Amino acid sequence: MKVTYNWIKEYLDLKASPQALARKLTMAGLNVEALDEVGGDWVYDIEVTSNRPDWLSVVGIVHEVAAVTGARFKKHGKQGVRRRQALKTAVKPAGGIPAFSLSIDDAKGCGLYCGNLIAGVRVGPSPGWLRERLTALGLRSVNNVVDITNFVLLQLGQPLHAFDFDKLAAGAIVVRRARPGEEIALIDGTQKRLVPAVLLICDAKRPVAAAGIMGGTDTEVGEGAQNILLESAYFDPVVVRRGARFLGVASDSSYRFERGVDVKTVLTARDAATQMILDVCGGRLVSSKTAGYKKPAKAKEITVSLAEACDILSLSISEAEASGIFKRLGFGVRRKKKGALEVTVPALRRDVTIKEDLIEELARVRGYDAIPLTSAAIKPFDFEPPAIDGLEAAVQDYFVRCGLKETITYSLVGPDDYAKSALDIPDDAARLDNFLSRDYQILRTTLLPSLLGVATLNIHRGNTGLEVFETARVCTRQAEARRAAFLLAGNRRASWSRRSRVYTFFDAKGIVEGLASLLGIEEGVWEPYASGVFAGGEACALVSGARRLAVLGRVDDRVKRLWGIKTRESLFAAEVYLDEVLKACRGRKALRAFETLPSVRRDISCVAGPQASFARIRKLVLEQAQGAARDVTLADIYEGQEIPHGRLGLTLSVTYADPRRTLTDEEVNRVHQAVLDRLVNDLGVQLR
Repeated sequence: MKVTYNWIKEYLDLKASPQALARKLTMAGLNVEALDEVGGDWVYDIEVTSNRPDWLSVVGIVHEVAAVTGARFKKHGKQGVRRRQALKTAVKPAGGIPAFSLSIDDAKGCGLYCGNLIAGVRVGPSPGWLRERLTALGLRSVNNVVDITNFVLLQLGQPLHAFDFDKLAAGAIVVRRARPGEEIALIDGTQKRLVPAVLLICDAKRPVAAAGIMGGTDTEVGEGAQNILLESAYFDPVVVRRGARFLGVASDSSYRFERGVDVKTVLTARDAATQMILDVCGGRLVSSKTAGYKKPAKAKEITVSLAEACDILSLSISEAEASGIFKRLGFGVRRKKKGALEVTVPALRRDVTIKEDLIEELARVRGYDAIPLTSAAIKPFDFEPPAIDGLEAAVQDYFVRCGLKETITYSLVGPDDYAKSALDIPDDAARLDNFLSRDYQILRTTLLPSLLGVATLNIHRGNTGLEVFETARVCTRQAEARRAAFLLAGNRRASWSRRSRVYTFFDAKGIVEGLASLLGIEEGVWEPYASGVFAGGEACALVSGARRLAVLGRVDDRVKRLWGIKTRESLFAAEVYLDEVLKACRGRKALRAFETLPSVRRDISCVAGPQASFARIRKLVLEQAQGAARDVTLADIYEGQEIPHGRLGLTLSVTYADPRRTLTDEEVNRVHQAVLDRLVNDLGVQLR
């Protein structure tokens, strides 16, 4: 935004020099990028941030200058132009000039449209002062009518446009969207093909302007124009932005409409420009019409406590000083009570929404350099990180100690990742509306597809022996959860103390059981589990009560083919539900003293069916022994001709002991027989 020093002085009794004013504005946040002397005046080139559309007008800049310098406003400006100029001339209908019609077909794109018809205008060169002012600001003087619209745009920040009324077909103005195949010749000399995204100003036959962007050559005001239709309107910022991007056109008008204009200024600018045209170009106002209604934004009223402001800023600011600062900035101010002000925020100050914003305005205007340097008060406090963070760190550390390598993958996946993993996308999965790639449009609900993608990449590059894990969040539309997952592929790496061998299901199961033991989860039970990603009958879930803590299994061969994994060795994967684990774990294992008394071991050889899993057998033995059994282990598994199909021969080893005394054979035999009876009666186990 460019503004001249003399133009500012037309509004204010300003004492500061041009250079001093530039420094003050920069320190207050209005970065003066350049200060140049042009024709005996000084021109400020001020950087305008996206949240300050009020700086896109001279009046807005003047308010900032008044605030930072304390200068008082003048009542009148140069050439009789008032700060808020009212229309002094009443409408006087003229014979021989047809009335114009005004309609809005797209109320969303155009909330308010005002038109003033001025007859008998003398179009010609602008007065010297107007040409000099516009030239200093980098604008080319066209003629007096066009120059006045540009002058008011700079003055009030409201874009205007003037039509040669005699060139409008049927004297009609219609605001509508473009139709397929329509074209328009713009005043910059370009011919544009239009699409429905572009909002247009049309007459009864054709488009005559791109709304809020640029006028057309067919109705531009030239030397022979006598009757002028002056436009002042409110166009939707999004509609203007999309239209300008499609046309590839940027203008001072579109720049302001895209950032939003004040609805109240639409009428003010119309009247100011009309009065200037009448004063400079002659003519008379013969008709004035308005279409549409755009309700002004409700003024925000914020109460600020001066005591709180002084405490935050470490400054002493009186009520009178604070009130003066807010008033010079264009805010409404009312004393609510002693030491508290109720401030009404202007519509264009969208950056001010809470009391802290008002306190920042006080600091900005007073000067950040006025805030004293103080040492930060460091107060001790207790901070305990969330328990889930500690659990996640413990799981990561455990996986590393198991020889797994951590991987980090994207939180976004695609439908193909679920399809290749033979998993359905949950109904409550969170999807992106404006995704950049089909492969990254869903916030993942499981980590398994991500690990299968890592396995695919590594195996294709020759790294067939793979042990990887990941801990991350998974999401639905309602909530998020913490998960940990790992994948084993190929051969277990050899070391000086062990030989290489192929990974098995029990390697994965052992890692999960070791984690459960580390976290003190002793009541977990393995149950059959079915999922498309795992082979049928080769997956299980660790369950504690009603909570599912983890799932694991062998990756189905079909899933391997879908991912393009061409290896003979099996892949084993597991996923741990950390939120559920946190609820089930004790957090610290209970320790017990070394056994000092002898124990007795008894073996059980039996044939068990699918209903008698080892977990159920172990739980039943410990429950029936009532503390007399220290441990139950699986010593051997046998499958042979003597074993019926679908059943397994198991050899269990039960260790009996009492920490207080030595058990007798009779006591052990009695407890052991009760265990055998329960196994036969409750689980259908056949003893061998």
